[in-house]
Amino acid sequence: MFEFLMGVEFLLLLVLVGVSGATGYAANHLKYVRESESSFRLWLKAAKIGVYIGTALIMVWVLDIIIIFVNYGWLFIMDRVLNLLPLLSLPAAIVLIFALPNLSRETNKKSSLFFIVSVHVMTVGAVLAFFLVTIDIPAIPNTKDLLIYGGALITSAGLLWLYHGRRIRLLENRLPRYSIRIVRGAVYFVLVFVVAITGLVVSQKMSEFPGRMNMVHHHTADFGGGDSSLDKNTNAHHDGHDSNSDSKSISVVELKGPQTDIPDKKYVLYAETKKIRLASGESIEAWTFNGQSPGPELVANEGDLVEVRLVNKNIDSGVTIHWHGVDVPNGEDGVAGMTQDAVMPGESYTYRFVVKEVGTHWYHSHQQSSVQVQKGLFGAFIIHPSSQYQHETKTMDTTIVAHDWITPDGRNIPALDTADTFQRKTVNTGTPIRLRLINAGNLTRTFSLNGVPFKVVAIDGYELNEPGTLTTSLLRIGGGGRYDIEFIMPDTAVTLAMLMEGKPIGIVYSPDGHGKRNVLDEGEILDITKYGSPAQASFNTSTVFDRTFTLILDQTYFGVYNGEAGQQWVINGKTFPDTPTLMVKEGDLVKTTFVNRSFADHPMHLHGHHVQVISKNGKPISGSPLVLDTVNIEPGETFEVAFLANNPGLWMDHCHNLDHAQKGMTMHVAYENVYTPFAIGSETGNSPE
Repeated sequence: MFEFLMGVEFLLLLVLVGVSGATGYAANHLKYVRESESSFRLWLKAAKIGVYIGTALIMVWVLDIIIIFVNYGWLFIMDRVLNLLPLLSLPAAIVLIFALPNLSRETNKKSSLFFIVSVHVMTVGAVLAFFLVTIDIPAIPNTKDLLIYGGALITSAGLLWLYHGRRIRLLENRLPRYSIRIVRGAVYFVLVFVVAITGLVVSQKMSEFPGRMNMVHHHTADFGGGDSSLDKNTNAHHDGHDSNSDSKSISVVELKGPQTDIPDKKYVLYAETKKIRLASGESIEAWTFNGQSPGPELVANEGDLVEVRLVNKNIDSGVTIHWHGVDVPNGEDGVAGMTQDAVMPGESYTYRFVVKEVGTHWYHSHQQSSVQVQKGLFGAFIIHPSSQYQHETKTMDTTIVAHDWITPDGRNIPALDTADTFQRKTVNTGTPIRLRLINAGNLTRTFSLNGVPFKVVAIDGYELNEPGTLTTSLLRIGGGGRYDIEFIMPDTAVTLAMLMEGKPIGIVYSPDGHGKRNVLDEGEILDITKYGSPAQASFNTSTVFDRTFTLILDQTYFGVYNGEAGQQWVINGKTFPDTPTLMVKEGDLVKTTFVNRSFADHPMHLHGHHVQVISKNGKPISGSPLVLDTVNIEPGETFEVAFLANNPGLWMDHCHNLDHAQKGMTMHVAYENVYTPFAIGSETGNSPE
């Protein structure tokens, strides 16, 4: 419903711009005809009809906004009320209350001028409102926005009064021929077109990132209502000045795991290009770890010191490894330009960290991540509880990674691992099965399991409290998210399916390996905020927080970003590097409210921390405590999440639809006194996105 209401708003404003423009065109013709002529009455009638239609559209728009408010809350409409409503309603009110009645009672030069100018200002208001919805969204309105756009409306009124007043005086003596008016109109149109194209080209050029820049920007600092004294100690380092100017400061390169201890688990990953073949026989030009994609499954036990050596064989743009969902020290986070430089061909880099959490996680490159993850630089990272695997287990523990492959001719092929068709597997009756589902793609994926009762026992690696038994529920997993499901193998076939437009893909488990596929393609989506049983948690709606942040996730229909024009994904109306930098200090209790006002899902992923979900759509969660590293926020949803700032560093917080991150939906959490010596940009070779 939310997408429908927002779509209605877009169409209403688009039509309003067209109607207002046509009304302004009709009103403008009143200058060129005498009050006594019949054509005057025709143009006046057309202008009146346009005013009434425009007013009706504004009223319908207001009704649409009221419905959005009632269903979704103030945060979804506050910019519409504070910015757009005055731009639309004030000019319309002036036309209806003052200009039109005066013109109807006694037509003269002054009343005609007032009417023409008022109608044109109404058009300007409609254009500005449409501009704010499609190009420059003031997500959290402030005085600056009100002054800029209110000032633009007032200034346009003054300029239009001067222009039309002068034209009316000139036309008293001699009316221009119709052909001259056509030429003049054409000239104006060409001028507007040239100015628009010139503005677009200049904007594209100005939007290009410099060859070298910092990822964390002080000018965007948001202190969340907390102590801003840390501003004094972070300014120089966020702006790239001398790190030695403050003895308290610490570099991200000092925030590392143990460097000398003997590792419990040791891996080497070779990044290289290689052709892989999907189950259907389709050949893919992939980027791989150790010649395979997904890369090797890394396995560790809770408390292990893990060492992973990354060797770049031939990925020309460089590569890193980020440990998604594992709260490593900041210097081990694997973000090019933030915690290290990208590892170029022929180079290597070693990560060392102690794993303190358990569950299903994954790793992937964070250099040109929207490209490199899609091409195959990812793999599973499974961490077992320290006590679980000290004895042999009979559970069939299987990891399944969902991904979208792109063929050489540009076709998109969804797959589970490299299986883009239904597969069949043999499992003995009575076998306990744990399926670890990882969504390594950008899009939210829906899974079903048919033929056996099952439980979702963990999400993002965090075990749920007393999960209930499910039979017909569908599971929606956002980009970067993970669900662990468990069941006991029956003596009949069980079908796991990933549902999509067209035919689904999946796996059929059966005792003889020849089970018949039976896809469950209809059911209710599992609401994870109501699933499982409540238990003691770190945060609740009564917790007093040191810092609170509100983040509006939105989209622009058109704009420029780093030299490219097109749709953008914004946070609080801004794209990176102008998105908020959330400033915290160690020990802070931090609450963040995410509001999704766009048409797409946004799986928001905070590096280095897990967040606890407090509420969804204004209601406290009623199920198991929910601790996530990737919170999937669907259109029209509001999530409140909280975390303890206990891992000092500079951390990315971005949408894990990596195409959205690449188009601007990236921000950072910055601890006081932490700086980075690394930078991003074409001169550095670092491009984390």
